Amino acid sequence: MLGPVRLWRGVAELPAGPPQRRAVLALLTLAAGQPVGRDELVDALWPTEPPRRVTNVLQTHVKHLRRVLEPGRTARKPSRVLPSVGTGYRLAVDPVAVDLYRFRRLVDEARTAHAADDQARVWELTGWALNLWQTPLADVPMLAGHPRTAAMTTESQLVISWRVDAAIRMGRAAEVLALVRAEARARPLDEPAQADLMRCYLALGRRAEAFAVFESTRRRLVAELGVDPGALLTDAHRELLEPDRSTPAVSRPAAPSVTLAGSSAVEEPIGLAGSSAVEQPIGLAGSSAVEQPIVPAQLPPDAVAFVGRTEQLRWLDDVATGGASCRSPLAVVTGTAGVGKTTLAVHWSHRAAEWFPDGQLYADLRGFDAGTGPVRVDEVMRGFLTALGVATERMPAGLTAQVGLYRSLLVGRRVLVLLDNARCADQVRPLLPSSAGCFAVVTSRVDQRGLVVTGARPLSLGLMTEVEARQLLTSRFDSPRVAAAPEAVDQLVAACARLPLALAIVAARATAQPQLPLAALASQLRAGASDLTAFADEDESFDIRAVFSWSYRALPADASALFRLLGLHPGPDISVAAAAALAGTTVEEVRRPLEQLTRAHLLVEHRPGRYACHGLLRVYAADLARAVDPESVRQDAVHRFTAHYLAWATVADQLISPYRPPGRPAPGEPGVVRAGASPVGLGAEPPSETDTAFDWFAAECEVLLAVINQAAASGFHRLTCELAWSLTTFLDHRAQWHDQATVQRIALAAAGRLGDESVRARTHRGLARAYSRLGRHADASRELRQAVLLYAALGDDVGLANTEMSLADSCERRLRYAAALKHAERALALYEGAGYRPGQANALNAVGWCRALLGDHAQAVTYSARALRLHQRLDDRRGAADSWDSIGYANYRRGRHRSAAHCFRHAVTLFRAVGDRFAEALSLARLGDTHHADGDPEASREDWRLSLAILAELGHPKADEMRARLAGSSLHGQRSA
Repeated sequence: MLGPVRLWRGVAELPAGPPQRRAVLALLTLAAGQPVGRDELVDALWPTEPPRRVTNVLQTHVKHLRRVLEPGRTARKPSRVLPSVGTGYRLAVDPVAVDLYRFRRLVDEARTAHAADDQARVWELTGWALNLWQTPLADVPMLAGHPRTAAMTTESQLVISWRVDAAIRMGRAAEVLALVRAEARARPLDEPAQADLMRCYLALGRRAEAFAVFESTRRRLVAELGVDPGALLTDAHRELLEPDRSTPAVSRPAAPSVTLAGSSAVEEPIGLAGSSAVEQPIGLAGSSAVEQPIVPAQLPPDAVAFVGRTEQLRWLDDVATGGASCRSPLAVVTGTAGVGKTTLAVHWSHRAAEWFPDGQLYADLRGFDAGTGPVRVDEVMRGFLTALGVATERMPAGLTAQVGLYRSLLVGRRVLVLLDNARCADQVRPLLPSSAGCFAVVTSRVDQRGLVVTGARPLSLGLMTEVEARQLLTSRFDSPRVAAAPEAVDQLVAACARLPLALAIVAARATAQPQLPLAALASQLRAGASDLTAFADEDESFDIRAVFSWSYRALPADASALFRLLGLHPGPDISVAAAAALAGTTVEEVRRPLEQLTRAHLLVEHRPGRYACHGLLRVYAADLARAVDPESVRQDAVHRFTAHYLAWATVADQLISPYRPPGRPAPGEPGVVRAGASPVGLGAEPPSETDTAFDWFAAECEVLLAVINQAAASGFHRLTCELAWSLTTFLDHRAQWHDQATVQRIALAAAGRLGDESVRARTHRGLARAYSRLGRHADASRELRQAVLLYAALGDDVGLANTEMSLADSCERRLRYAAALKHAERALALYEGAGYRPGQANALNAVGWCRALLGDHAQAVTYSARALRLHQRLDDRRGAADSWDSIGYANYRRGRHRSAAHCFRHAVTLFRAVGDRFAEALSLARLGDTHHADGDPEASREDWRLSLAILAELGHPKADEMRARLAGSSLHGQRSA
């Protein structure tokens, strides 16, 4: 919990998952064993706009956490480590196993020692606590402002305050000065932090600096908050005014000191701002290359209104000062073009300048400059030496000698070196200081792994959060303008994809046109969402296309070709196998360009094996594809990855529903498929088991929905229809009926253009199924009538029987059981006439189920038992599960509870085996009813709890019905959702 959220079992680290999953784990851990409600989790993870199926998403995160935390737990067995409690969850974990809990125990002990005035014990306990302390939840920025996180930060500040007080009273103020200065720098308006710094300076006899702290803090409080100093600062100031105050127990050093990462235990003296701690110039042995000590100040101007990036700034503080176990003399900040690497590095460097009183060196290495190319190292080195006071005539000729002189000059000095926009590690290494007191920051568009391997601390800078992006925009606009159109600001943030450069461009445009309403600007950006014209500028540094192009031009040919094609993929992300299909190559061959794009920060591997980029980069890639690649190449690429998704979806669909009538093959469409085009990523394997099939559908669902839209727009009508058909069972099992209706409407239009009446009939039936689930029974009846007419015209008795089964299902949902029975009997006759045995088995069971609903329980058992025997001969486990459930229900209604329980247990086992979670939940509910009627309330409640757990995980409306059951209500016997 302290630092990045991490999990271990023994010495093996476990996957904690993506940021949202880590956030769920963190919130449950912070609750210290108390339940956390679903609403609190949703509000924390999605403070502005939760996704449509937020409950499903949350339950998926919990399911994955349970798998990690309890790998041996069976699906039926309730979770002991992460059980459901009401609508939320509770994490049961050993307090000894959590670093945060250990930190809090030390805080409690330190509080007791502080109250007892045992300063030695306070010093010992706070030292142990701060050794544990790191920025909490460092890799879960979405919880940075959460109240539970803020409480942790408050505790750490309290520990620091106790430690400072103990240090001053024990004569050890010099040992905490670096810590106190870092805290004061990080919290310039925090009066306790500033008062601690004043007291430290006073204890060390440095009154002038203590007065300076008071005065600068007073000015900030007045200017930014409109308040005067409070009691803490005033009391500290009053102590400064006492002329006879002495601190005999304090050893007073000759000059202030600070400990930096990598420095020795003996601290180097530093002077006040503008002074130099090095009294004699240092040159090469026996030489006098420097005439006088010079303090360079080469940093570019700071941002006028820097906002956000709080965690990243604190991380840089920690690396530079040795806090949070981040000690390193070098930080490397990487990220995509326009993400704000330079702005962050420059802003932090200005904040930290007082830590480096011997100067700040800066160089733009122009690693991705399309015009001049990277700056030569010897040019930068000569500039640094000149800034350090080396005369031109005494400048060494060779680079090796220059590096030697440069590093010798920095010995014993505290200098900050900022190397901006680096291309590679070789461009950086000669420019790095070797003195322990110096610190370097490197920014780059590519991962500098060569530097990280040798000890650099990496920071991958991502897009701004929604809150930060909004702050950036609103900080540039006057308040009335924002108040007039608050929703327009959110629309601008979305249009800019939270990319700082894009936000800055839009802010500048809005500022230059004060008469333009923000809503109108947002409308313009939406209208131009398919290109980047709105982000163009004569200055290439502020033109999105130009800035992106500097990264694109540095790519190898295969990576640049793949990047262009990725602009054709509808997103939101892409798997390795789909990328191989997109590129028309093998999985093994596509990994290298994917890795190159990731290193260049043009892609992010946000989950293992899945890649994404922000919306503006996708638009840029699509622009490049249209400009560079012929239409035939683009069409082939779209066809390849659409065919890939269909191939895998068909395999997955057959795994989760092996006896559903399969879709029709998707032959090559005229003018689209060309020689050598591969429909799938060669070397990849589609799902091979039911569980992996469900997981694959869950991972690709959003992509598949987008691909269906794109395939229809591209004229791939057969692919559109078959892909929509392959999604039918999954969407039905996951209760995504609105999505089901949408894709079936798209497929129906494509089937009309295709002229395939059989596909049209099938799609009418699929659309009717979605409408029926949504309670739109009139619409469902209309679609089914169309299907009946089409199948009758085709002479397709099996298709007609399938439609009769759908009509039976529709009637049952409207409680018209007699009509449902007639449709089921017609279906049975049609199946028997066609000799279609899987259909006969399903229809026999449907007749039995309808007779059970009508109270004819003996006949119900007869028909469903016939269905069961036929399903077993066909090895149709899903159909057999339905039949067991029907027989169980008929026996339950006849009062034969033990026979019913036996049947329901068979049904539950088979539903679980084939992965039909919803049907499993319904059979569990009926099993619970049976146990309840048989006088076994404990067993009944256990069955109902298991049913509720599944329904809640699916986000199904019946979960509320089951909660009522557990509270004493009774669920009626209706079979369907």
